Amino acid sequence: MGKIHVNTTQNVQIEHPAASIGNRILAQLFDFLMIFVYGIFMAVVIGIFGIESNSVILILFLPALFYSFIFENIFQGQSLGKMLAKIKVVKKDGSQASILNYFIRWIFRLIEIPFYGSVAIVTIAINGKGQRLGDLAAGTTVINIKKSFSLNSSVYKTLPDNYELKFQNVELLEEKDIATINDVLNFYKKNQNPGLRSKYLFKTFDAVTKKTGIKTNLSPIEFLQIVIKDYNYIIKSSVNQ
Repeated sequence: MGKIHVNTTQNVQIEHPAASIGNRILAQLFDFLMIFVYGIFMAVVIGIFGIESNSVILILFLPALFYSFIFENIFQGQSLGKMLAKIKVVKKDGSQASILNYFIRWIFRLIEIPFYGSVAIVTIAINGKGQRLGDLAAGTTVINIKKSFSLNSSVYKTLPDNYELKFQNVELLEEKDIATINDVLNFYKKNQNPGLRSKYLFKTFDAVTKKTGIKTNLSPIEFLQIVIKDYNYIIKSSVNQ
């Protein structure tokens, strides 16, 4: 699968993998289940109240027909199934999709359904950017918003529940960067050579601020300690999305 670059509100670019076919099928199956449950519920309501008007019955079942369009529009690119699979519809450039984008995707879904999704699956597999026919027409794609992390125990920090993020641009750092910062902090605590300790500390401070663009008046050691906490906070927030 391809990679989609998404800009955050802080203008930090984050790379997200395009949603896999498996995740999209999982989301679709769950959505079909929700539509089926809604249909059964409406059938029971119609039976209980003895509704015979075709117009009223049609109105009652309209939400099932517009299910994906309604949910993706309300929940910014996610249906219930997409929430479960942790995937999301975005524009091809990674920005937030519009109501028109969602509507075009919905129209093409009506075309793809008679083929049991085979057309969508083939198109996604060939395209490589997570796009079915509806996505190609709407200029959208579907991304995986659950980031994959493998922080080792030496870097992982337990944070208080009320912890607040200090530097959003810490998103720009990678796990290897955080591991290096952690090593430098450990070296600073254990080494008895003040000149050598300061040299590595300031060098790391300069490298991190240059890569992230963060400007701060904090001391190098205070700043680097916060960076590790912020990175852990971002990881936890991403996993819990």
